[in-house]
Amino acid sequence: MNKYLPFVFLCSTLQLQAEPNVSISYKFYDIYPKSFKEIEKEMNDRTPILKNGVRYKGYTAWYVKWRFKWWNDGNSCKITSVSTSLDVSYTMPRIPDNFTVNPSIRKAFNNYYQVLLKHEQGHKDSGLFAARDIEKALLGLGSFNNCKTLETAANNKGHQVIKKYNQRDINYDKRTKHGRLQGVDINRFIPD
Repeated sequence: MNKYLPFVFLCSTLQLQAEPNVSISYKFYDIYPKSFKEIEKEMNDRTPILKNGVRYKGYTAWYVKWRFKWWNDGNSCKITSVSTSLDVSYTMPRIPDNFTVNPSIRKAFNNYYQVLLKHEQGHKDSGLFAARDIEKALLGLGSFNNCKTLETAANNKGHQVIKKYNQRDINYDKRTKHGRLQGVDINRFIPD
């Protein structure tokens, strides 16, 4: 019977962290290429994504929300649980199904699309890591003299984590040259 006591003690001292609730949505902009060379032109002409004067083919927006509960024993206030949610919205190109196009053009575009989406999922990961880190950081805040101070500290900590992962996105794009080093280049999928 004593051999189970250490296991029970370990379980009671661990704070369990829930996985964030993730919601993913897509916004598409349609392109209508009639040749391989028109794929790039159509994406450049039709993309709604414009950041600092530069047009992009794909974009990921992520938003982390957090909620927490605390316990006030009259002398101090401490967070007892945290939950996070992550909303991800991808903006991506597509050739509409009802647009008649040479199957080899559609295939080249679809192959490009998969590589672009994989790059964009790297941005989604920033949001996922942020949500997880917020849960961990808020659970580790410790006790405060009053709950208003705790609430302010928790929200400030959450915003600090968001800034860190916004910078991760910037670094990710620099490191991958906006996905080009990961193969995000339509010319890779166009036959010679």
